[in-house]
Amino acid sequence: MKLEIKLQAGSKASKHHLEILPRHAAQADEKSLHFALEGRTADAHVEEISPGIYSILLGGRSYEADVTRPAGIPSGSQNVFAVTVGLRRYQVEVRDPRRARRGGSGIENMGPQEIVAPMPGKIVRVLVQENQMVARDQGLLVMEAMKMQNELRAPRGGRIEKIYVGEGLGVESGARLLRLG
Repeated sequence: MKLEIKLQAGSKASKHHLEILPRHAAQADEKSLHFALEGRTADAHVEEISPGIYSILLGGRSYEADVTRPAGIPSGSQNVFAVTVGLRRYQVEVRDPRRARRGGSGIENMGPQEIVAPMPGKIVRVLVQENQMVARDQGLLVMEAMKMQNELRAPRGGRIEKIYVGEGLGVESGARLLRLG
């Protein structure tokens, strides 16, 4: 997968080309990433240590990245992120040139999408039903994790094709919750 990355730090902006490459045979886990940035290949190990906080091991060095949505960016800008690494803050825009050729951001054109649990927890409420049409950012279910309730929202509009969980059910991180068509 080839991506175009626009990186902005303060008044300085730069564009980069990133290609996600197939994993080496030695990279058995899903947290390993083999990539080429501006033609130079590298390997990284990425672990989400809490929602939006990533630990990255790259070139023998460890980094912690805090990834959020920047303030003042329209909610339709699904591919724009605020990334803080150490004391440096960046605005990062990720663009897939193939989707741009098809028209739109591509997120609306995607097929079925599995919504998975971002962390271990308990399903408190299911807010939708199968075959129900939902709008982008509409609440899908409420999940309790670490004594806090979090509402999971639709990443895009669509139809609920399948609900895999019920209220009161405990789930592990990555467990399928529902499928959005």
